[in-house]
Amino acid sequence: MKKIMIMHPCIVTWHGLYQLFRRRLPEAEIVPAHAIYDVVFNDDLSDIDLIVSELYGLNENITMGAKLLSFVQSIRQEKPLLIMTDVPGNQVMDCLGYLPGASYIALSEDIRQLINQVDRVLAGNVVISPSLRSEREISVFNADTRPFSRSEIKVYSLLQEGFSITQIAKKISRSVKTVSAHKRNMMGKLGIDSEVELYACFNQ
Repeated sequence: MKKIMIMHPCIVTWHGLYQLFRRRLPEAEIVPAHAIYDVVFNDDLSDIDLIVSELYGLNENITMGAKLLSFVQSIRQEKPLLIMTDVPGNQVMDCLGYLPGASYIALSEDIRQLINQVDRVLAGNVVISPSLRSEREISVFNADTRPFSRSEIKVYSLLQEGFSITQIAKKISRSVKTVSAHKRNMMGKLGIDSEVELYACFNQ
């Protein structure tokens, strides 16, 4: 593969994915993206051999992201798409209908398993992480709960990565009060009463 596009809204995760693919394919050109719209409107889309993407971007929720990636795949003549995601398994499985030929790897996989699964994708296989199929996963975006807003998804993702409320407020250019309100709203939608339960969700 000569050209890879990596899309992830979190710059830290993006750099981790960049290092992973730089080691696996040292000769490949790696194109950055932080929103799925960046993928859709890339002028060289047909020349990209592999797209590695999260299911959501800076400006897209999961459902919109899956639909946009489905459109991208429709014009790429069946070139591989690898979803590397921190989205809970139940919601990932809901995206299979939009992206049936894609590979799905959980970013929470043990690093050796993750690398093994990436290598299988690079060898031409379609891979789905076993952990994504697990019913024990807590789905933040489950149909039984009220859906998270895009802002809540962003806050949830940053909380999961270990950022504090103050750090998140600076990163997304919102007030601490607004970020705290997003956190309270998420807890209400999840039906949980304490921060301990919220942080427990991150480790499922």
